[in-house]
Amino acid sequence: MLDAIINAFAGSRWPVGIAIYLLVGLVVLRPSGSIGSRFMSALGWPLELTQRTAGAIGLPYLFLLPNMLVFALFTFAPMFINIGFSVTDGQSINFEQRVFSGSDNFQRLTFDIQPDTGGVNQEDDKFQQSVADTFTFVIFQVPVMILVALITALTLNRDIAGRGFWRSIFFYPVMLSPVVVGFLWTLILKRQGVLSLTLMDWGLIDEPIQWLQDPAWTMFWSVFVYTWAHLGFYMLILLAGLQAIPKDLYEAASMDGTSDWRVLRKITLPLLMPTLLVVTVLSLVKAFQAFEELYAMNVRWQSLVAYIFETSGLRGQPTAFGLGIAATASMLVAGLLMLLSLLQMYLSRKKDAVSI
Repeated sequence: MLDAIINAFAGSRWPVGIAIYLLVGLVVLRPSGSIGSRFMSALGWPLELTQRTAGAIGLPYLFLLPNMLVFALFTFAPMFINIGFSVTDGQSINFEQRVFSGSDNFQRLTFDIQPDTGGVNQEDDKFQQSVADTFTFVIFQVPVMILVALITALTLNRDIAGRGFWRSIFFYPVMLSPVVVGFLWTLILKRQGVLSLTLMDWGLIDEPIQWLQDPAWTMFWSVFVYTWAHLGFYMLILLAGLQAIPKDLYEAASMDGTSDWRVLRKITLPLLMPTLLVVTVLSLVKAFQAFEELYAMNVRWQSLVAYIFETSGLRGQPTAFGLGIAATASMLVAGLLMLLSLLQMYLSRKKDAVSI
């Protein structure tokens, strides 16, 4: 084996490089102790030298630096670029070829008068309709999500047969791609889909229904499918919150003969409230960002994210104002989501202060 190693490195500069690396470590650190300890110090001399330089306080920040650089590259940089797009006009993504427009894009989204021509503005109607549709979706979807996730978590927290199996079944849709979810439910809900054909065979309807395009049904099925796809995530959070509640409280309530309904109201829900708060805010943020499943199903209504996607020119022909309008709309959505996050932080701190 030694001969094979020697032959592998024959004529290579790697052994010389390794020797120089270890020699530099021995010279810089001047380690003491046994031969093994000196060798390990020489082997990791860049890290040990960094620790000596930064100290115990600065070393954690040094380890966080790569993550912060990636975070800045993929979060802060796009955010500032988006701000630049929102105050400029043009089809190009190169700022040198874009014209500064100030608040014109905001006026196009909110005013009735077109800032360029003085004529009637049509863009504000499209944006306001997408806002109204999104708020309708959020108002129905979030309470349904929280209620169903809570009931599911309470059920799966009990000692039932096949509890692990049922937990995995409810969590499985979360692992599916949103496009796959949308495609599967399209096969069920399209005009000649499984649902319409089944209901016709049972004699419940006379002709097939396009469930995703019918105004009477499109919002219902949007809420149903989106809840089905994301239920497992929130159920898992609530399940963790339920398992964190001390068992001795339930044992004491059982010894006192307290009913299950009273245990739920007086013990489970109050102690689960911080987790419910997190789930509520997360589901609100996720609902306002709803896009992939709804876009794949081609529902009749348009969400805010779908409006931004189409207006920006990512699908179809780009326009002179499209990218700026989409950037401005995304800034408004980001501001709303930031307010929701701040609300969560405020309520969490307020509850902690009351509990103390």
